[in-house]
Amino acid sequence: SGVWTATNPTGGEVSKEQPFDFKTLEKYTTLHDVLANVQKTVKERLDKQNRELTDRRNRFNAPEINTDISTSQIAINYVVAKGCVPVPTIKNPKDADEIIGCLGWGLTDSEVKLLDNAADMSDKGQIV
Repeated sequence: SGVWTATNPTGGEVSKEQPFDFKTLEKYTTLHDVLANVQKTVKERLDKQNRELTDRRNRFNAPEINTDISTSQIAINYVVAKGCVPVPTIKNPKDADEIIGCLGWGLTDSEVKLLDNAADMSDKGQIV
């Protein structure tokens, strides 16, 4: 999901014990980097869609598309794009908001292909 990475082994919570060792996380550096790049691309695409739909949204009092995309949301929508149904754990309201933020958008074929290639490289131990 990109929460724990070689550059962020605690998942952003300093007082927590590391669930993964550095060597394990380092193997997935390429995948984490691509997740971050896809996150940026999706955010830019959704921001553009929001700007283009402003008039229509105002006329029908419709909500904006979520553009505060996380790498976890990219991972969840990747699972959906592969034809599966993700079953994430929800422990608190923040987790629920994260899941709700996955609705209303998806990954393009090219974004899925980028993630597929990065996953293949990680499986082979290739770090770019």
